[in-house]
Amino acid sequence: MNELSSQGWFCDQTVRAVMAALAQNGQEPRFVGGCVRDSLCGRRVHDIDIATPEKPQTVCDLLESQGIKVIPTGIEHGTVTAVLNDKTFEITTLRSDVSSDGRRATVAFTDDWLEDARRRDFTFNAMSLDRDGTLYDPFNGRDDLANGVVRFVGSARERIREDYLRLLRFFRFNAYYGKGTPDPETLLACTQEANGVTQLSGERIAAEMLRLLGATHPAKWIRLMQRYHILEPLIPQAQDPHALEMLCAFEETPDALLRLAVLIPQGRASVEALVKRWRLSNAQKQRLLNARAPDEALLPHVTIEGLRCYLHRYGGQAARDQLFIYWAEKQFSGIGGKEQTVLSEIDGWEKSPRRFPLAGRDLMERGYAAGPQLGEALKAVEDWWCRQGCQADKAACLTYLASLD
Repeated sequence: MNELSSQGWFCDQTVRAVMAALAQNGQEPRFVGGCVRDSLCGRRVHDIDIATPEKPQTVCDLLESQGIKVIPTGIEHGTVTAVLNDKTFEITTLRSDVSSDGRRATVAFTDDWLEDARRRDFTFNAMSLDRDGTLYDPFNGRDDLANGVVRFVGSARERIREDYLRLLRFFRFNAYYGKGTPDPETLLACTQEANGVTQLSGERIAAEMLRLLGATHPAKWIRLMQRYHILEPLIPQAQDPHALEMLCAFEETPDALLRLAVLIPQGRASVEALVKRWRLSNAQKQRLLNARAPDEALLPHVTIEGLRCYLHRYGGQAARDQLFIYWAEKQFSGIGGKEQTVLSEIDGWEKSPRRFPLAGRDLMERGYAAGPQLGEALKAVEDWWCRQGCQADKAACLTYLASLD
């Protein structure tokens, strides 16, 4: 039993059952992709991908004959999803590329494992593992993985031109697996093909870049992308990554969207342009706007009363985002006592937020008619309540309301 075949995911009975179902016709399936790569470098395996020479419809028939649920997620491209005992497996028929336009490829099914491996992006993603634990490594990906080298299969420019997302994946995989600096020839290929990323959909760019920014130390790779003119088509006028580096230093856990915010230039136009290009969600848009184009700036001067008012109006995440970005841009080397006091106030508010004690019905009970006058009076009391540190109770608020008459 070798180092891979003794691992828990490999020995799992559900995994073994799926592999056995696929092998019923004598065509042996293999594990591919991240589960093989991550097993070799001692990382936790999250997703299990399988490749097989069997055609997609045969794959479905083999699985269903053993009571395994099949979802035809991408059957026209050779991919189905198997579900057994609440575990999911992506299973793909071996393929070879017929043509590619830089965004999508036309493929043909094959039974040639080497042909399938040749169309993979990086050497350590071209490895495969059979159910007996034998590793197939046609391009020395295992050595590259051990040495922290992210190396394209074959010509870097050809691989990138086949799918421009590979250019972004190159930097993302370096952020997770790379050591040192990539070789100049590969970086030159990335620079020469950088404009090709403009052909990619916003969703694909966002998914890849947010994964890169979610790495433990992404600043080095963002800086490299900026130096080689790869970042500009993705984040126009991106800010110097030094603030990103500082932000990562005092974050408790990686926060990809906050890290993105620190790279975007200040201003609503910059945020909205990126949101539109990357096709981000409304929630992501609002968070970025609160961080880089806030309706109300929390800093540089903030009192506890002012902080509570901000928390009441915008919430803890908006306050924390502004603070972290401010501290990162001011090059704080660490969070001291004063900063901890502010964070503690935010944490306390989120656990037990103070609610403004009045509502429109309270004013209507006191003679106000529904309409603009009621809204103005309610806002005036709320503003006063905020100035008092969001602590006045309902009786005090009603007393202040009476004073407005």
